[in-house]
Amino acid sequence: MIQTLFPRILYLLAILAGVLLLRGNPTTLFLAACFACLSLPIYRRFVHAAFRRRRKLLQHPPGLVRHLRLRINERSPLAAYVLLVISAVTVPIATLVLLVSPQVAGGLVRLRELRENNFQMPADWVERFRALEAKLSAYPGLESTYRETVQNINKTLSDSMGLLINRGFDVLGGTMNALWCLVLFVILTIIFALYGRRVALITSRVLQMPLAMLYRFVSAFRRALRGIMLGIILVAMVQGVLCGIGFAVAGINQPAFWGLLAAVVAPIPFVGTALVWLPLCISLWFTGKTMAAVGLALWGTLAVAGVDNVLRPLFLRQGIKAPFFVLVLAILCGLTSFGPVGLVMGPVLLAFAKQALEEAHRFYV
Repeated sequence: MIQTLFPRILYLLAILAGVLLLRGNPTTLFLAACFACLSLPIYRRFVHAAFRRRRKLLQHPPGLVRHLRLRINERSPLAAYVLLVISAVTVPIATLVLLVSPQVAGGLVRLRELRENNFQMPADWVERFRALEAKLSAYPGLESTYRETVQNINKTLSDSMGLLINRGFDVLGGTMNALWCLVLFVILTIIFALYGRRVALITSRVLQMPLAMLYRFVSAFRRALRGIMLGIILVAMVQGVLCGIGFAVAGINQPAFWGLLAAVVAPIPFVGTALVWLPLCISLWFTGKTMAAVGLALWGTLAVAGVDNVLRPLFLRQGIKAPFFVLVLAILCGLTSFGPVGLVMGPVLLAFAKQALEEAHRFYV
């Protein structure tokens, strides 16, 4: 008993030391673990390719050239994986900085103007909404629901702007913190990938879980993360590009900024990109650009929302075998509990719960 308990205590102490070191960066730690889990098969392909090259190199005559090529080949999997991780971080940031940053200042000014001017609605329309609020005051339940809906929309827009400006690649302030998070993300991802088998072995020993069961959990996580990557992140990017195209055609200034904002709010269930393109349609309508407003509304309803309604359920249900409304509920609960990282955390926890139920069911079959 002591022979098995003492090593587990040592493992737990090692885990505790790691938790204490990284407790100030839980989001970075979680995202690095997710990306390592998702990209681990790619790293193993690099390793297998290097192993095949080594077998061919060993057939060459001995000498300095073969020795150097063997040393380079030995380090090539790690170098290729590091380049992959760095590219996955830097390419989106570079795209954001080059394409969107020049339009951020003008877009923020325009957003404030629209909100302060009630999206340029005529004065009589504003009075009608105020009269509606006065009538709803006679029905406390309806009035509170109306006010909560308006407040939630404003809060969503404010949170989206905060995520876009304050938590993004902020070149004016917080740059060192953002840079540190990026460096830590890259380092942790590489460590998790390099020592993946050892981490799995330690986890199996601490939890007294068979390795086969643990690998099934990892496979479930990987499928869920692949579904999240395609169904949430990729679809949001596609919707942002489509919105940007629609905004440019409609003659809206700073279309890249508005497209990025649409991509940020796209994962929010039920409303998504409509939080961006619908107010812009209203603004175009009340400034006399009727055709542009109607065209943008049709584009947002048919093209942008169509991508969301078709591709998102398809990708998510391929990654997590669950009803779509359950997936939506997991995303909403994740956003409520964990903030923006809940977009990933919610479906991952759902995949964990589903796999845990399947593993428990195996004992009774």
